[in-house]
Amino acid sequence: MTGLVRWRAWAGVVLLGLTFGQSAVADPTSYLENGKTYYRPATLQTSQLRGWEQLSDERKALIRHALTIPKQHGWLKYRFGGATPQAGGFDCSGAMYFVLRGLGFKIPRSSAQQYLWLKDAGNIHPIPAGVSRLDHSSFSLLTPGDLLFWSGTYRPTDGRKVNISHVSIYLGQEKDGRHVMIGATKGRSYRGKRGDGYGVYDFKLPAKTSRAKFIGYGPPVGLKK
Repeated sequence: MTGLVRWRAWAGVVLLGLTFGQSAVADPTSYLENGKTYYRPATLQTSQLRGWEQLSDERKALIRHALTIPKQHGWLKYRFGGATPQAGGFDCSGAMYFVLRGLGFKIPRSSAQQYLWLKDAGNIHPIPAGVSRLDHSSFSLLTPGDLLFWSGTYRPTDGRKVNISHVSIYLGQEKDGRHVMIGATKGRSYRGKRGDGYGVYDFKLPAKTSRAKFIGYGPPVGLKK
């Protein structure tokens, strides 16, 4: 085999590998599923958040702990029923359960139970129907470290007492004014990138035509102001 023939054969193998295997160019922080690209969720430094120094020590500890988890455990993808890194990932309420239990809070397991935990303690600030902007007066008490609650993100079948289906932790605003949160989800985005798993996401209210509704927010029971 001449040198030219050998080179052509080698090039053909490489091209074949790139075309069919894609292993030579695989991105370890994203994957393709049903025509959609999902990315490893973002992380932040506390220095990127507005008003960080004005928060209470207890709220700072909660947010630091929440932000540290993906750095300690790597990419924790969304896993329905997951509540520990050892399960390979979290669902939304499982992430809250892991984060807050790690700090000694007696938080229950499901998002509906977590909502009632706050409501029964008088900690829920409800959002009126039709509110579509985060600068509405009903958000005036929203503080980093608060839990955020939605309904209608999916249809629970466990007979829960309230129609709460999603929960995250509010992180505050980045220096450019973007509202952000941390939690476990699949399909929400941060700065235009669709994520899968536990990490930082944009906090936006659902569109008026969406089945999902934002219900309210409030501090975990026992969190000092």
